[in-house]
Amino acid sequence: MMRQTIFITVLGHFGAAFAALCMPPFYAHILSQNFSSQALTMAGWYFTLPTLAAAIANPLWGKLADRIGIRASLIRAHWGLCLSFIVTGLARTPWEFAFGLTLQGLLGGTFAASNAFLASILPGKRLAGLLSVMQGSARAALFAGPAIIGLFSNGQNLLHIFFYLAVFPGVAGLMLYFLPAQYGTISPPEIRHAIAAPGIPTITLDAGKLYRFQALFTIGTVLSYPYFVIDLAQRLDISATWAGALFGLPHALFLLLAWPLGRYVNFANAQTALARFSALTCAGLLIQVLGSHLPMLIAGRLLMGVGMTGAYLSINALAAATTKHATAGQHFGKLEGANKWGAVLAGIFASGLATSLGYTAPIWLGCVLLASLSVLIESKHP
Repeated sequence: MMRQTIFITVLGHFGAAFAALCMPPFYAHILSQNFSSQALTMAGWYFTLPTLAAAIANPLWGKLADRIGIRASLIRAHWGLCLSFIVTGLARTPWEFAFGLTLQGLLGGTFAASNAFLASILPGKRLAGLLSVMQGSARAALFAGPAIIGLFSNGQNLLHIFFYLAVFPGVAGLMLYFLPAQYGTISPPEIRHAIAAPGIPTITLDAGKLYRFQALFTIGTVLSYPYFVIDLAQRLDISATWAGALFGLPHALFLLLAWPLGRYVNFANAQTALARFSALTCAGLLIQVLGSHLPMLIAGRLLMGVGMTGAYLSINALAAATTKHATAGQHFGKLEGANKWGAVLAGIFASGLATSLGYTAPIWLGCVLLASLSVLIESKHP
């Protein structure tokens, strides 16, 4: 039953992530299909709405999860996402569409809820491994989703796709609902024993610092996202097709490198690994911003991919090691909230810098922040 529960949790998250991540690239298309052409000027804001709402809601849902039960909270997240997709699909004005997207952020939170649920049934090392699987699930959905939806973009009203997408979280919540309520939840002593096993030092990192590390790493990396395509078009005369492929390269590397790199990232070295992989991500960004030809840019993207993968694995290990059974929902809600706030701030900073200083300015700031994160961790960690 434990394996079945884990399988349904991971599969349910993939379905929810697929549904949530496949549509953002087509918001402008949906606006032009269904609303006035003036609505297109607001397309960029529609990307921010679900993230901003999730940044506010996730910590609150996490705190509630510890009161009502983590399993119940995960079911709520899936069904909340299902409801928000239906509301979005029913939109008849740009404001109603914006309301539906905001509901997705407010009522969803399946990633944090799934991680908290896994934390309630798995000990430290296995939890860290499953958190990396969840990270891979989200990235696989990020790649597969837009490609599949793109097949329906000709001649179809993509707004109605939201009705079909609502099925994924709806079914996931139903499957979790019919699972037995008891399935071998581990006790706090077992968690402590798994983390403080012989030969594995207990991590002394404060959870609050981990949230700040997460937010800082997110800002440093996401700063390079919004203007990546247009920057390459102007600076290196690279087509949108090539730019899109290069954009996805670091994320695709996660799926290839997570398992081999995961063998070397553990509780004992997670803080040091986060510092060094953040520095590696910074180096990858530097190569990209200084690169004057395609091979150098590819090298920078590859290096960035290795750094991002290792950093995410390190954060997962730190998240697992700092989990407390009684507050797992709140812990992962705050961690995901830090990630969402980081993405929101990165979008704001990128827009301001690109407008005033050019498209490479956000990348330079990202380098500074990632280098600062690396130095901060190394200076505080013996």
